[in-house]
Amino acid sequence: MAIRSTNSYTRIEQDIKDKSESILDEVKLSFARPVDISTLSEAEFHEELEKGYADMQTGQTKNAKKAFADIRKDYGL
Repeated sequence: MAIRSTNSYTRIEQDIKDKSESILDEVKLSFARPVDISTLSEAEFHEELEKGYADMQTGQTKNAKKAFADIRKDYGL
């Protein structure tokens, strides 16, 4: 499987950018360096998939609409 990537540049309002950065900072993700799954080994990638699958099987999930509504509420978006 070939891996393809591209860069995308978008202008956004400063207050939206600031809110985005603060959200990512709260969850310990880098705004400047997004998560890149291509840096994971095959074993690490499968381990992450297994974690998600285990959460799903044990009911540790949240409805997507509810999750996004919570994010909007929590961050005033």
